[in-house]
Amino acid sequence: MRIAPLGVLSILALAGLGAGAALVLPDSPHRADAATGAPGIPTLRPDLRDELAYDAFLPAADEPADWVLAALDEGLSRPRAPRGAERRIVEVESGDTLMGLLVQAGAGDDEAHAAASALDGLYDPTRLRIGQPVTVTFDHSGGERVLKAVSLMPEVDRTVTARRAPDGGFRSSETERVLESRPVGVEGEIESSLYADATAAGVPDAVVLSLLKTWAYSVDFQRDLQPGDRFAVLFSQDHTPDGGVVRLGPVEMARLDLGDKTLTMYRFEGRDGTVDYYDRDGASVQRLLLRTPVDGARLTSRFGARRHPVLGYTRMHRGVDFGAPSGTPIYAAGDGTVEMIGPQRGFGRYIRLRHNNRLSTAYAHMSRFARLKKGSRVKQGEVIGYVGSSGMATGPHLHYEVLVAGAQVNPLSVDLPTGTTLAGRDRAEFKRRVEAIDRQFRQLTDEAPVASASRRVDG
Repeated sequence: MRIAPLGVLSILALAGLGAGAALVLPDSPHRADAATGAPGIPTLRPDLRDELAYDAFLPAADEPADWVLAALDEGLSRPRAPRGAERRIVEVESGDTLMGLLVQAGAGDDEAHAAASALDGLYDPTRLRIGQPVTVTFDHSGGERVLKAVSLMPEVDRTVTARRAPDGGFRSSETERVLESRPVGVEGEIESSLYADATAAGVPDAVVLSLLKTWAYSVDFQRDLQPGDRFAVLFSQDHTPDGGVVRLGPVEMARLDLGDKTLTMYRFEGRDGTVDYYDRDGASVQRLLLRTPVDGARLTSRFGARRHPVLGYTRMHRGVDFGAPSGTPIYAAGDGTVEMIGPQRGFGRYIRLRHNNRLSTAYAHMSRFARLKKGSRVKQGEVIGYVGSSGMATGPHLHYEVLVAGAQVNPLSVDLPTGTTLAGRDRAEFKRRVEAIDRQFRQLTDEAPVASASRRVDG
């Protein structure tokens, strides 16, 4: 157990987490020992970072840093534990149940079960998340340890509590705190990579990674981006009344200026409740296939006639080759069914996926397959195998083909259909939203002084 800096200990003492209590945030596989009457010494995890998980820019609330910081902020607003009380904060680990967590903290089986059951109407105890803090309070005033209360935060703006009632049972309650959503506009110039330059400009890691994932439908980041290209993004952050950031809101707009081409996407919720990202014309940015099915690879051979590197004569190369280290994951370019899997002449380990009645993709020279068989269903972006040099190959690479009606076409230039296109009332509402988002971004960035090629402006 490591000793926290004095400043942190002082804050914890103000929060009522000093003498007679302990903050238990273990950073090893072993749970910290139970508290005694001595002052609690907290263990702080060193890896608390802003890594909110996004799925198509929709935020999730399972970030350990948010749980811990929000719990500490909640602790500062609570009164000091009464004399004779012992308050602990224990952290959920893999495999924990709420009842088991309470028993390990020192509660008896019956009272742990009663407290966990009392929360059923407000919270599903099976939805505990790794890293989530649970506050447990015991009472020693009667000479024996009695579970007094248990509270946890299902979301950063909501706390549920089970507290012992005068009749000995437990009663549940919930409290909510108001969060203020503030817009953040960031724009900048690409000098080395979109990831490095966007994070340096103040875009959170999770937002950048989601940008990369979503733009993978139409951008080849190793070849399409050049120094001097520009990016812009508008997203929101949820703040507590004292100004602390506890949650990322959704990205509302993102733009890439690639020389003579500009890619812009806007978040929009249709009348049926579907949330997606669309270009300025109202077409979904999602494509049937990813532009490249392997991350960080270099294009080593294009589609067309070439001299075969092994056989030595010129022949048609009916795909593209991506050089990458052996073992690099290969992703399904789109949703589909495994049509063929196994050794295939000079292709070595080979997979062909059928995406619809006309479109297929093929992947060759793998070192090994994922756990798939003929007929398996795969989702876009799912790992199907790993880069290798099986078959007739001079080194590790992925040979990738796109087939339309059984004929190979150039994967880098094939025109793929988009997803849905907005129409009717949704399209009219989308146009109004685009105008409002553009206006908001201009107001944020125009009012801020330009200090460098990249800047972040908080509303």
